[in-house]
Amino acid sequence: MEKFYLSYSSGKDCILALDTLTKQGFQPAGLITSLNEEIDRSWFHGVPENVLANAAVALNLPLVVVRTNGENYEEQMTLALKKIKEAGITNICFGDIDIEENGAWDKRIAASAGLTPHLPLWQRGRQELVAEFLTSGYQAMIKTVSKKSGIPLEFLGKPLDKNFVEYLVKHELDVCGENGEYHTLVTDGPLFSQPLTFKAKGIYESPYAYSLIIE
Repeated sequence: MEKFYLSYSSGKDCILALDTLTKQGFQPAGLITSLNEEIDRSWFHGVPENVLANAAVALNLPLVVVRTNGENYEEQMTLALKKIKEAGITNICFGDIDIEENGAWDKRIAASAGLTPHLPLWQRGRQELVAEFLTSGYQAMIKTVSKKSGIPLEFLGKPLDKNFVEYLVKHELDVCGENGEYHTLVTDGPLFSQPLTFKAKGIYESPYAYSLIIE
């Protein structure tokens, strides 16, 4: 059984990719995630290291945390992936769906570390993927909404569910949030040994989005 690491964002797509590749017969061996060293939280999703560590415990997987900034992101990620390769892992899994630039980056950084990239969600329908997630047994919370999307703040901290998806469809927004309309935090599901624990401590406003602050 071939082992793989998951490029872990904490959101629905990476967890669905983890679940999919595992069901295809691969064995998850760990998680790798990047922290924005300026704010000490994960890029885009804004999750602190202690919550990421709690998620790794819940998933029964080791966690590699890579501290980066906007200038050295790819360099530091490549170095970390090379260490994973040296430890005997040959595969890396990504949760990207169909944005060509993202898929090309995944393949490039995997190649630079000598790993085989796997994108098990690639080119699948976005509505299909959200529907699969909602029936998969996993639970996700709305962590961030972009200002441009106009998604009401009332959705922050609420579950990713049929009601939220219906709102997105009604307002002609991408149901997967692939353009940054929203981000999620997966809190429980079939591969979790226990629910993810954290505390909500208000809302952070950036120039582009609103994000639930968790600790």
